[in-house]
Amino acid sequence: MRRCLFGLGLLLAGGLQAAPSLTLHATRSGPTDLAVTGKLAGVPAGESRYVRWTDLAALPTTKLTLDGEFVPGKQEVTVVFLADLWARLPVGPGADAVLATCTDGYASVFVDAFIRERRPFLILAINGQGPEKWPPPGLKFNPGPYVISVDNSVSPGVESLLDIGHKKPWGVATIEIASFQERFAALFTGRWAKPNAAAAEGREIWIHSCTSCHAGPVDTGTFGGTKGGRPFEVLVGHATHNPAYFRSYVRDPKGFASTAKMEPHPHYTDAQLDALIAFLSLPPKK
Repeated sequence: MRRCLFGLGLLLAGGLQAAPSLTLHATRSGPTDLAVTGKLAGVPAGESRYVRWTDLAALPTTKLTLDGEFVPGKQEVTVVFLADLWARLPVGPGADAVLATCTDGYASVFVDAFIRERRPFLILAINGQGPEKWPPPGLKFNPGPYVISVDNSVSPGVESLLDIGHKKPWGVATIEIASFQERFAALFTGRWAKPNAAAAEGREIWIHSCTSCHAGPVDTGTFGGTKGGRPFEVLVGHATHNPAYFRSYVRDPKGFASTAKMEPHPHYTDAQLDALIAFLSLPPKK
């Protein structure tokens, strides 16, 4: 699969040079700093930099009314679109994705086409209150330090996409400016270099849904969350040798274990589960 490496650059052409750059700090000043890592010009590989909430709030912001995002009813949120944040970071060559990691090990993938077309945004304030005053009344846990979300009012139809909740992470503490091709290389080589149509569809489901809680193949550097706690190879084993169990577990995890961390996915069709199994169960190249 080819990704457009220049999509965001084209979108922001003309604005990149004129827009003031965000100040990247070498040390964290407090819990509401957003850690930024990855392909950042002038920043050594593997190091993080930090952006203050006040610096983010000084960017072009938009006020949106979201219904039921945090608690029942409408809340006004102050947001910065990821495209505007991208435009003010020293993005290095080859970067075409934002990878978000949350305080509980959850993760989300935002490729350039999604950022351009679906306009995800970083929430800075809820009903006028910044993250230092979260959670908002009625919410039992703190969604901070940041939330990334999408909404039909900004991108009509976005809420109807498969597993759109995976593009609405709470507790975002770190964003990585990344090359999609590099961070998911292992899923496009070896056994997955030339997958059939079903396995290719399953790979897309894995990347944009399963990756939120599960990392990829061990020792490959593939991006993924850690919340699920089940290694990629364990899931491959279930999909390959006990596909009936795999299907049932994905649809209703708590039906097998009341302590299961995974959310149920009863909305997955037989075809989508077939595709996911086809991806996971492709035999290794000899």
